[in-house]
Amino acid sequence: MTGEPGRGAPFTGLRQAEYFLAVVDSGGITMAARRLHVAQPSLSQTIRAIERQAGAELFERTPRGVVPTPAGRALVEPARRLLAARRAAGRAVSDVASLRAGRLELVAHASVTADPLARAVGAFRRAHPGVGVLVEDAPDDDELVYALADGRHELAVVSLPLPPAPGLVTEELGHHDIWLAMAPGTAVAPGPVSAAEVSAMPLVAVLHGGSARHAIRRALADAGHEEGTGREEGTGDERSTTHGQDAGHEEDGRGPAWAARSWAGVVTPRLGSVIPLVLTGAGAALVDRWYAERIAEQGGVVRRLDPPVRAPFGVARRREPLSPACRVFLNVLRETCAARSADGPGAGA
Repeated sequence: MTGEPGRGAPFTGLRQAEYFLAVVDSGGITMAARRLHVAQPSLSQTIRAIERQAGAELFERTPRGVVPTPAGRALVEPARRLLAARRAAGRAVSDVASLRAGRLELVAHASVTADPLARAVGAFRRAHPGVGVLVEDAPDDDELVYALADGRHELAVVSLPLPPAPGLVTEELGHHDIWLAMAPGTAVAPGPVSAAEVSAMPLVAVLHGGSARHAIRRALADAGHEEGTGREEGTGDERSTTHGQDAGHEEDGRGPAWAARSWAGVVTPRLGSVIPLVLTGAGAALVDRWYAERIAEQGGVVRRLDPPVRAPFGVARRREPLSPACRVFLNVLRETCAARSADGPGAGA
């Protein structure tokens, strides 16, 4: 309700609208001043200022007290709407701050969406059902880092490590134990499978699938370098990797890591496609425990790796205070990750 004097928008702020309605509702300057806890001369001065801005008299004295003129009556409803909007805005801010309403927006790597992100989102929503949650996929590490740095996203749940970026901080919250998953009926000896054995298998691989899994690459590279099991055949797409890795030809002092890894028999752009591809015999896959359990539940054969391979995960954010919703969610995520570390060994043997 702000505007130029004489143009039908006399209120230059919420206080003027509040003072105007106090006079209307109290029927006089004196009673309105007491109600507002202000001096009568100050209130009278404010009313005169409103009348100058409106270009019309807004009140007249009668035996019943001060009552609005026709021009004054025309302003009553707009003034009430203005104050109602202020109260609604205040309630909205309060609801968001107290997590009764609002929306939490996150970005995440596909490799952490099922575990631990889904558990944490479920716990958060049970505690704060009025807050909606939007989880966006991270197309690649560079885009994710850029989205955090420029403020498009406040919090990311990610596989680690991420490319370094000024102003961003990461916090490791746990790790995924990497398993080998194979089709139902696969003949494999009981017990853990060595990295050298994995290096001889065609795998179902995920194309450009998030953060680099250095532990997996290096374990297989070590096995191939020491025991000569590496292969370079496959689909021809040398950037394809397992379990959401993005390796390519990374030099580590022993030659290209790809030459010492398993070869990709099938490449898929979606991590979720790995389960049906493994179950139908398209290839084995290196997956985290959550995916291994889903494959085992449907008859697949899963084995641990020897030596164990672990892929860390955590969160990334800017070096600045988080919003109330993000701050609460981060605490829920930390608690979820602490609890999952106490879980049993899971499927497979």
